[in-house]
Amino acid sequence: MNIQIIGDNFDVSQNTKTLLDEKLGFKLDKLLKHYSPENTGALVRIRKTKLNQFVVNFDMNLPPKKHIYAETEHISLGGAVLELEEEVERQIKKYKEES
Repeated sequence: MNIQIIGDNFDVSQNTKTLLDEKLGFKLDKLLKHYSPENTGALVRIRKTKLNQFVVNFDMNLPPKKHIYAETEHISLGGAVLELEEEVERQIKKYKEES
């Protein structure tokens, strides 16, 4: 899975990329194994608020015309990614059941 990561007021380190690949990328690869890798790119945007909260959002389009979007806010980046993973997984499973 190709995940593009953008940081707003946040420096995206190699540790952050590894965290997202391990928590989100691995799970999505399993859920979307029937889709072509070129059709399963996602955009993850991370920003840090003035209150030092992490806001992480996920944006992805699945064929033919399904938009997956989730956003979480948490005191820790790991917590935000975990909540995001659960929400994205729920949406993809729902989409697959409807198809």
